[in-house]
Amino acid sequence: MKQAMSIAFPTRSMAALLAIAIIDLIMTAVLHSKGMIVELNPLMRGFITQSEWLFAFVKGLTIGVAWGTMAWYAQQNKEFVGRACTIGALSYVTVWTTWFITGR
Repeated sequence: MKQAMSIAFPTRSMAALLAIAIIDLIMTAVLHSKGMIVELNPLMRGFITQSEWLFAFVKGLTIGVAWGTMAWYAQQNKEFVGRACTIGALSYVTVWTTWFITGR
């Protein structure tokens, strides 16, 4: 079991980044469905304006592809994946928090 987890999530920062992405997916879809937010990402805005379910599918697919790519590359360079995920997680939280606070 532990070995399977280390293959699926080779670094803690990768698990954190994916958790943040999934939380963002859920929060964005729910808040948008209630009319409380608009999607600021121009790449995803078209999907969410058509349907929150379509948005969730597309974003979930991109999260899955990112996870698979990072898990695969971590077999070659685990240190790089760890650093990239740490930077990615911090950037994700910074951008999301800034947008939330500024109301943009």
